[in-house]
Amino acid sequence: MKEKEENELNRLIYVSKSYYEENKTQSEIAKELDISRPTVSYLLNKARKAGIVKIDVLTYYQTHRGISQELCQQFNLKSCQVITNPDDLYQAAGNRLLEFLPKTRVLGLGWGINISRIIDGIARQTKWQITDKIVCPLIGPTIAPLRGYDPNELIKELSQKIFFEAEYLNCPAFPISSQEQNDFLETENYQKIHKLWKKTNTALVAFGSFPSVPDHASALRFGKKLIEEKAEGCLLSYFFNPAGELIKGSDDFSIQIPLNFLKRVRNVIGFVPQEANVFAILSGLKAGYVNHLVISEELAEELIKTNHLLANLR
Repeated sequence: MKEKEENELNRLIYVSKSYYEENKTQSEIAKELDISRPTVSYLLNKARKAGIVKIDVLTYYQTHRGISQELCQQFNLKSCQVITNPDDLYQAAGNRLLEFLPKTRVLGLGWGINISRIIDGIARQTKWQITDKIVCPLIGPTIAPLRGYDPNELIKELSQKIFFEAEYLNCPAFPISSQEQNDFLETENYQKIHKLWKKTNTALVAFGSFPSVPDHASALRFGKKLIEEKAEGCLLSYFFNPAGELIKGSDDFSIQIPLNFLKRVRNVIGFVPQEANVFAILSGLKAGYVNHLVISEELAEELIKTNHLLANLR
């Protein structure tokens, strides 16, 4: 490329970046380069014709509002928050939770590393005028040495930030027998949490998948059923097949909020981590327990496309 052509190309790129990326006015660019404003307009037009600048006009369903509306329609959601930058997901989920707190009397909290990261991003709030607000776990703790899988620790941390009274569940998530499960279900502690689950009107859960990390004692609880029935989605420690149907294990003695209770919770916020599998998200959404969603734009678009593709294959 000749030097003159290279200089002209660089000038077109500079003018285009100044105008489209740095939001400078044509008059500002003209003053900076000591040229006329019509010359700047000419250069911008030349840049478009040369393919340096490409302008795409989005359809309604490519905007955040359109994507959100389509997901709400497809999965019967009350709301869907679409986030452009995945790095902002945890902060957005925390802010979304805070929006529900003024009308929340009992908050149910899920578990896992993603719930822990959401709590990390929540700033300390002011005290409420109503003092009987409660936060409690939706599932018992596990011995997995991974952050976020002792819900009582999450409850303690969150309660100190939002000034809700903390109630703890001192029953393991995965008892090893029916007798052990029954022993825990008869305790005063479980009975108290069970009553709170009935009163829960806001819940926060994260979408998971099968196989899960850490493992949810799946072999002990389900044998080979999760594989045989093609488990994909996971909420708390409930597993669902591609149609969103619950997979039941004959030796599943888990201690977590009953699904008929979760179904009655007015606002269930489902957080979709950026690394989530799109088929696991579809499975979890089809189950019908989540009615508010926080998801990245990238995953939201992939979710819509995949759901349309599967619908066309039926």
